[in-house]
Amino acid sequence: MFRNFTQVVDYARKLETKDLIVVFPHDRANLIAINDAFLMGLIRPVLVGDKKKILDLLMELGISKKGYEIYNALDKRDAAHASVKLVSKQKTAILMKGKIGSRILIEEILNEEHGLTTDSLLSHIGVLDIPNYHKLLFITDAVMNILPTEDEKIKMIENTFKFTESLGITKPKIALISALETVYKDMPSTVEAESIVKKLRDRDDFYIGGPFAIDIAVSHEAAETKGINHVVAGDSDVLIFPNIESANTFYKSTTFLANSTPAGILLGASNPVVLPSRSDSYKSKLYSIALAVVSTDMFLWKY
Repeated sequence: MFRNFTQVVDYARKLETKDLIVVFPHDRANLIAINDAFLMGLIRPVLVGDKKKILDLLMELGISKKGYEIYNALDKRDAAHASVKLVSKQKTAILMKGKIGSRILIEEILNEEHGLTTDSLLSHIGVLDIPNYHKLLFITDAVMNILPTEDEKIKMIENTFKFTESLGITKPKIALISALETVYKDMPSTVEAESIVKKLRDRDDFYIGGPFAIDIAVSHEAAETKGINHVVAGDSDVLIFPNIESANTFYKSTTFLANSTPAGILLGASNPVVLPSRSDSYKSKLYSIALAVVSTDMFLWKY
């Protein structure tokens, strides 16, 4: 099990190099992260976008184009279409979003003729390396699913379980987050959490608990103070948030106020998709690539 992103990168460097197909890589942070991943032997860069602009940016950054495969596509939709088709032909290829709207790329991923669709729900997994937490913390869904239903949350849990398993986490501890650790009928997230736990508590491949307030999920001291005795309490690997607002707020709050380093990828497609935010740092993008490489190699991304 990986305790931090440095361990993830170190492990990824030992694996077979993967093709990284990047849609519209027209920004410096993306290209620097991609080039570093290339120099580390993690990926082979395949760039799809305005070829002249890409070459100009590489030159500005002092990056040699040797080893780069570049396809010319001036239109964002055309670039997304071509990139998804390239990825669909390779089981271990990774797709990465560049300077393009997520909606355009998602629409191409969901295209029934040439996309990367599976029977699974598309969901985003955020991974946080928080200085005062003892291991990597996984959260969902801060990007894709706005107000997931109970059934959708169960699918998100399945996606997340497969992903954490691919990273070597045996029996991950999954917490369903709310504002309370008791069921309160006027707070739907607590009712839903109780229902999901009842449906999944007999699973022998992960632990699940909830509803838990965030302090119960991540702090042994808080759990003991409140009298919560549960295997997940204070030691969560995964936090399942009730909606996109709460997940996104937690994700960005820990990043900008608690000095955590985030990474993340899109789950549920036939291949891993690196879907960085515009505000993500170079390190976040590099670590997201490394996560995709490791999970692809260990799990072969079978949905």
